[in-house]
Amino acid sequence: MADTADAVRAHYRAALARRLEAAPPAVQRLLQDKWPPREEDTPGEPGVAPAVPAARPRRRAAASPPGKPASPLAQLNQHIADGVQPPGAPRPELRSAQAFRETWSRICAEDDVHQAVQRGPENAGPLNSHRLVLRTLGLMRELSPDYLRRFMAHADTLLWLDDASARLKPPAVKPKASRQKK
Repeated sequence: MADTADAVRAHYRAALARRLEAAPPAVQRLLQDKWPPREEDTPGEPGVAPAVPAARPRRRAAASPPGKPASPLAQLNQHIADGVQPPGAPRPELRSAQAFRETWSRICAEDDVHQAVQRGPENAGPLNSHRLVLRTLGLMRELSPDYLRRFMAHADTLLWLDDASARLKPPAVKPKASRQKK
């Protein structure tokens, strides 16, 4: 068991050494300070941290040698660069923001229906249109909250359009009364 643990530890340290060699000089200096020393390591062994080279030019993901794959960070940077949208283009909405928006609209629709039912006429007859609409919204809230949310959004949009068109219309000018000739 100890041999297996030593083999795994040696492999881990060798992998860290390879990553350290591929890192930029500033990162190498930071990692060199934190490299876990072992008493039995001697310089030149795979488990020993490599010496920090003086300075080496930075490579881009596309400039990596053909036989050697780019580092994971370089691949991530390339992926981000490829996904850059032109300025002014709308960014896709985050899933969490979309879920929040949908939950918020559902809660608002249910709250609007609840308030409308509370304010409804008390002594209205069975065919009162206001009472029928409120009863329909209450049933819709119980049977299909998602449909209620969509219906309320549609109704709000229609009310907004009606209000906006009323504000845009010029006031009606009464025609001047024509003078009758005597």
